[in-house]
Amino acid sequence: MHITLSSEGLTKVRFEAAPLGETVASLRALQVGTPIHRPWIEATKRRIAESPDPHARDHLRLLTALVPPKGFLADSITPTPKYQGTFTEGLAAVADVPPEVWQRDVNHLLSQNPADYAREELQRLAEDIDTGIPRITAALEWYWSTAIEPVWPRLRSLLLADIDSRLAQLARDGILEVFKSLHPSVRPTPTGLEIMRGCEADDVPEPGGGLLLVPNAFVWPNTLVLNVRPFVPTLTYAPRGVGRLWEASREATHSPVARLLGKTRAQILAQLDVPMTTTQLARCLDLAAGTVNEHLKVMSESGLAATMRSGREVFYRRAETGEALLARL
Repeated sequence: MHITLSSEGLTKVRFEAAPLGETVASLRALQVGTPIHRPWIEATKRRIAESPDPHARDHLRLLTALVPPKGFLADSITPTPKYQGTFTEGLAAVADVPPEVWQRDVNHLLSQNPADYAREELQRLAEDIDTGIPRITAALEWYWSTAIEPVWPRLRSLLLADIDSRLAQLARDGILEVFKSLHPSVRPTPTGLEIMRGCEADDVPEPGGGLLLVPNAFVWPNTLVLNVRPFVPTLTYAPRGVGRLWEASREATHSPVARLLGKTRAQILAQLDVPMTTTQLARCLDLAAGTVNEHLKVMSESGLAATMRSGREVFYRRAETGEALLARL
């Protein structure tokens, strides 16, 4: 698949962390049992089984019909996200996708020889897409609150850390090197990006609209490409560090590092497998936010931790010195 990028389009390349996109991609990981997400899959299956929503089973049937385990998934379920958009804003964008675009997606899914239950769901949508769209948004809202919202702070931290790293690479090496580093299947060409995939979109956007690069933990080990009107061309890729996303924090309270730094600072250092805010750390460690903040200031000044910003939020991550020290655990 080829995404055409004009000189104007290159000036409109941007990164975005998309809660709706993460939600949709996780449906595929849940169905195929992606190994690196096994802890999340097991916990999510329990939450789904315990859901008090009487329509939980229907919601899941509908969503998995739109997002099958492999191949094409409905483009309309991942419309172009807003800058720093919330899940609620993403859901509103799904509702605003024109019915004829939804109809196109449903018809294409029906042509892909879906499972029997999925065919039933898709035929029901095809017969009355106007009433089907509210059912889709209701199902997405249930699934988000059940499966993704409980872990969104950790996911978001990972995504923002990846964006921070890519922007540093952009400033250092330029956009072509950023493109080359996204995924082995992605390579820049004189006219845009080539993604090794076995499909091509027919109704591609006009060049000049830019490109959205979206880190997404659940898309690993693949990519997702959205390159069809009326959406902005979008490449979704796995962020750096995704393999450590669900790792339990290392025990540090009785280690040599704890004797050197003190137990609290050792705990904080161990907790920073993904970047976190002061509030998130305080909640995880059951400490006062002020206490955590004072420790983080000292750790940042000593080179154990470093900061990154997203809007008004400040995230802390382990610096190289902190990584080297914790490696001795």
